[in-house]
Amino acid sequence: MKISDESLYMFKKMGIKIPEYNRKSLKSSIVHIGLGHFHRSHFLTYMDELLKNGFYDGGVFEIDIIPSRTEFINALRKQDYMYSVLSIAPDGTEELRINGPIVGYANYAEEPEMAMAHLVSPETKLITLTITEKGYCYRDDIGSIDWDNADIRHDIETSEPSSTAVGCLSEALSIRYKNNLPVTIMSCDNVPENGQMLKSCILQFCSKKYPEIVEWVENRIAFPCTMVDRITPGTCADDILNLKAKYGLDDECAVHSESFMQWVVENKHCTPIPDFSKAGALIVDNVKPYELMKIRLLNGSHSALSYPAYMIGHKMVHEAATDFVIRKFIRDYYMEEISKTLQPVPGVDISEYKDDLILRFSNPYIADTILRLASDGSKKISNAILRPLEEGIKSGLCMDHVVLALSLWNYYFIFCDENGNPMPIDDPKGSDLAAAASDSTEFFRIAGLSDEVISNSDVINQINGYIAGFMENGIVKTILENLT
Repeated sequence: MKISDESLYMFKKMGIKIPEYNRKSLKSSIVHIGLGHFHRSHFLTYMDELLKNGFYDGGVFEIDIIPSRTEFINALRKQDYMYSVLSIAPDGTEELRINGPIVGYANYAEEPEMAMAHLVSPETKLITLTITEKGYCYRDDIGSIDWDNADIRHDIETSEPSSTAVGCLSEALSIRYKNNLPVTIMSCDNVPENGQMLKSCILQFCSKKYPEIVEWVENRIAFPCTMVDRITPGTCADDILNLKAKYGLDDECAVHSESFMQWVVENKHCTPIPDFSKAGALIVDNVKPYELMKIRLLNGSHSALSYPAYMIGHKMVHEAATDFVIRKFIRDYYMEEISKTLQPVPGVDISEYKDDLILRFSNPYIADTILRLASDGSKKISNAILRPLEEGIKSGLCMDHVVLALSLWNYYFIFCDENGNPMPIDDPKGSDLAAAASDSTEFFRIAGLSDEVISNSDVINQINGYIAGFMENGIVKTILENLT
């Protein structure tokens, strides 16, 4: 059965959670950029809970900056902009719900006028975005927007529709400025201090293209930081077939995720926005401790396990997390060193958090792939592993197993399988890193490790020693030898 306004009552009779609110009365008051899997499982689920419990009465208009998969959007429209979320706990307990906060969609590359009309509407009080690290066009190594990025140059130099989220938002703010319409802009992704980064990028961009609005943006626009967490793999054909076979639900826009869900939001806004705490989010004055915990322990551990796991033959995350060597390395050594770089996190038992992470990684019902974790390594590892390594060394902490994890990443660019095939690499710095893989000093300089650490001969010698061990004795044996 297909999802539609007319079929909802049938799904309710089947015990499936449905949007029991008047969807036709929802007006667009939130605009979101980036209609991906994670956004559909996370932000829109919080929104659905708010609407379901009567704590909000506005809907979400969705925008994509880059061209979308036409089949997906057509299917979503046929489903009256509803879709299903199947969440599965580590013990196999399932919950199926249908989410309904979306009220419309436009692709900015194809319908720029419609998209911009919603971004600048007086009714829009909150703009959210989920665009991943690459979407900010920001360079950590220089602490600035990437002025060499072709899309940024395009957005600065032409009056054509923007190719980037930063360009699109800056144009919207230039129009809102003329009408004195402040708006809260909230990043909902894994980028550290995401609100501050977005604000910095927009101010830099506007200083070149819209200099007259810089002061207004600085003083009148709020960019709250957030920490988001819910493991959400990409939906594959088998997921859709299984949903149809088990629940009789034919949904080409389905997402599936773990049951765990967390959202920490900085208490900062300049316009009326939903009270997300009513749906379970944590509203705090300082997001950073929660953010560092999540990025360094969850995201960093994901990266740290992905490279050795793939090289020894694992393709799925739950397989790697239940492999004795990988599990012991990550939980008992890597996580222990990383957690010493964290600030106290109010209300969180870090030891329990680490145990829960391993349980979540081991969930066999979430078909998360190792290659998804291994993609964009240079972007993820910069914040999740390189920064804590630098801090740990500066503080005199033992970072041996963090260095071991980085050595395994370096070795991934050297390693070939039994047929002589190199490892699959999906990384914005992939070509440069591959060319420098045999020179760890240059490899980590390209990766963004600080000069202070690179010049530390002990660290570089340790990396070279680990890599020599991998080559001579194999990955598993070398890891085991260093679990002491």
